[in-house]
Amino acid sequence: MADNTEYKVKAEDEREEDREAKRPCLIMIKGDFIGQVYELSQDVIMIGRSDEVQLVVSDVSVSRRHAMIVNRQGDFYVSDLGSTNGTFLNRQSVTTATLLSEGDKVSVGHVTFKFSFQDEDDTTYHLMLRNMAVKDSLTRIFNRRYFLEAVEKEFDYTRRNHSGLAVILFDIDHFKRVNDSYGHAAGDYVLKTMAELIEREARGYDVFARYGGEEFIFLMRGANREAASALAERVRSTVEGKVFEYDGHTLSVTISLGVSWWNGEDPLSAPEELVKRADQQLYEAKRAGRNCVQVLPA
Repeated sequence: MADNTEYKVKAEDEREEDREAKRPCLIMIKGDFIGQVYELSQDVIMIGRSDEVQLVVSDVSVSRRHAMIVNRQGDFYVSDLGSTNGTFLNRQSVTTATLLSEGDKVSVGHVTFKFSFQDEDDTTYHLMLRNMAVKDSLTRIFNRRYFLEAVEKEFDYTRRNHSGLAVILFDIDHFKRVNDSYGHAAGDYVLKTMAELIEREARGYDVFARYGGEEFIFLMRGANREAASALAERVRSTVEGKVFEYDGHTLSVTISLGVSWWNGEDPLSAPEELVKRADQQLYEAKRAGRNCVQVLPA
């Protein structure tokens, strides 16, 4: 009997150690960043769309200060902060502090998280799943699918709030010559290296994606025409000044860029029209001799 009791105590201790080795986290299972793991490392975590909260969710269905999770001596409680669309725990509306259990689903607006204790291996696994869903396999930036989902949401938000939305579409000038002269491996190297280079120019909440082939695209939330034009020119200049070295060869490339901007008031019926306008300006950049920026007239 004593041995059995000792075994139970030992098992409880091991479970407690295992729990302590894992970190309390929210895992996004519905929303723009499926698979993203957010560690609850502070005693109070506010969730919302404002840059002033600890867990920022850009989805337009989420209020600026939407919900709050509080750590009370190792137990975690969720409550609503008077949000527009409400906070839900396992599909049940919550207002005051409600205890969270392993596997619970917390919804804020159209975004849903799973509450769980995660170790490093768990976090790596979820990150891998997320990257497979939203990242381009070669360049590791966002893919076309993710961009199209993001631009639709930002388009609706801009239409309601008139906050400004810009698109920069660009491609590599005469990229076929790179593939024909040096091989497709060299072309892939240029695409990957250029994406890494340009990604540093983006703001943290911009969307930078591979749109297809040698075409890339920026989505700038809350940006005016001047800010979009300035970013496009910085990107153009950065690429022009970069020397790509591959397999003993030195390659120089340039890009052409088209910029469109919308204030939420002009009669645009769909986000595809904003992308189409940027594509038209990209065509004008090609006609103007390439290696330049063309901006939709104000």
